[in-house]
Order: sequence, then C-alpha cells, then structure tokens
Amino acid sequence: MRIIMLKTVAFERNGYNSPMRWLFSAYLMLMIVLVVVPVQAETEDATKPHDSPPDIAKSADLTQWEFEYYWLLEEVPEPSGLCYHPGRNTLFVVDDGEYNIRPAGIYELDLAANVLASRCLGNDLEGVCYCPLNGYLYVVDEIGEHIYIIEPDDLTTIGEFYVSRSFQGTEVLAAGGNGFEGIEFIPSIDGAKPYLLLLNQDDPHALVKVLLSDAKPSKTAVPISDLWSLAEINTGELHYDSSTGELWVIHSWMNVIEVLDIATMDVLRWEVFPGAAQEAVAVDGDGSLWVGYDLGGISKYRRRINE
Repeated sequence: MRIIMLKTVAFERNGYNSPMRWLFSAYLMLMIVLVVVPVQAETEDATKPHDSPPDIAKSADLTQWEFEYYWLLEEVPEPSGLCYHPGRNTLFVVDDGEYNIRPAGIYELDLAANVLASRCLGNDLEGVCYCPLNGYLYVVDEIGEHIYIIEPDDLTTIGEFYVSRSFQGTEVLAAGGNGFEGIEFIPSIDGAKPYLLLLNQDDPHALVKVLLSDAKPSKTAVPISDLWSLAEINTGELHYDSSTGELWVIHSWMNVIEVLDIATMDVLRWEVFPGAAQEAVAVDGDGSLWVGYDLGGISKYRRRINE
C-alpha cells in the first residue's frame, strides 16, 4: 500500500515552526497494522532464530518484505540503532540502556545475530551509522546532542563532538527532552559535500545536516549546515538507500516510513513498515532488511520476489 504525497510543507525558517501536516486521513487507513504485544521467548535459547514471527515482528501483506527470522537477542534488550558494515559483513547495533539499571552500549553482530564484540558507551544511544570514506562508525547519544566517533575493529572511541542547537543565529533545537533519535551517512550527491544526517525526534521534528568535514573531535559545538521539517509524529530511525537515492524516516508509533528524495528532501510517498516500535533498521549486502525493536529482539526480512 502506498500513499502519494505530492508536495512537502515548507520549513518556516523565520521561526522554525514545524506545522502539522495533513496526517490523519492517511494514517487512519494504516492504524490496522498497529498491534503491540510484549514479546515472550518461546525457547530458553535466545540465540536460536525463530522461523515464525512473534506478534511484534508481524507485518501486513501490504509491504514489500516477508518475515524470515526473529532473534530475542537478550544481550541487547532494547536495540535503538543499527547499521550494516559491508567490509566486515556484520551489523553494529546500539542499546539505549536504562538509567541506574543497565548501561548503554554498542555491539557487533554477525548475520546470524551472534554477538561478536561489545562495549559500554554513553548514556542514551539512539543511532549508529558507518562512513565508508574514513571507515568509522558514528554513534549518536540523545543526551546533549552528542556524537561518538568509533573504530569498528575494537570499538574504541576515536573522538567525540556535540552539535550546536542554533542555525544562522537562531536556536532551533530545544534543550533536553527527546533529541537525536537516528543518524545516517549521506555520500556526495551531484558534487555536494558528504554529510551526516541526524533525526531530531521533537522540538522540532526535523532532519539536521552536519557536514562530514565538520564532524571531527571538538570541545566546541559543531555547526548545523541545514534543516528540513518532518511530519509531527514520533520517529524512530533513519535509513538511506544509495541504490535509489531514497531516505527512509521510520515513524515507529504508526509503523510507516516517510520516503524522501535525498537530493531535494521532497516526500515521495508513505509506506507501511513491518513490525512495531521499530528503532533500529539496516539493509545488509544481500538486500535483507533487519529491524530491531524498542520492546526487544531483532528480525530479518527478505524482499518479496514479485517486487
């Protein structure tokens, strides 16, 4: 099922308000896919893949993906960000931790969802991306607009920086609350400089551009290069498809993705997305979709043959 959106609502740069778009007439048609039931392990072996989906991993027949496997993944209770590393043929996932109970951390998984390496890191990790230009991972911490630069070989920290809340002299990102929820590397397009794209969850709902050349260890705030508004509903993750030039913004409360043209940031369409509470998304080298859930576990989906 696809919903065509012909035009985006412009970001009001004079005040940086993100006005409510038309939403509910389209979303009410999609609410039938939202049934969130806590996941219960069906086996004592949490590393064993389940070939039938639990309720959280079920998807409507309206999408281009078919469920393949689900892992409970007890070592990563709340996957909150995910990326694929083509050189290592592995996945990197971050867990946002739980205050005074469980530390946040980063984990490397093989494609059978086995944990290969792990490290405690930060306070509230919400996203991770791989940059092929320098080989580093960039991990976003929601606390303080903070970004860690990580060496994937041993998960050591190369450096860290934080992002300014101001743009062109005006404060555009509210302090505290729900901040950066995802991060993606965007390569050079039509000669433009490569950059990191950050997903700001609230106040405002927006995409934040930081040039890769500015994303270096620093004790002073790294500048924002640009901003784009998003629909005012909860967001969970970003994914960039370099083969199509499309950016996926996953709205995890509604189980839909807002698909944008990366060159123009125009909204191309809306699509139903498999699962529920999706906060970690990646596509591996074989084109399989991996989805981690805030309620626990990770699933693998294969693309439907007829798509």
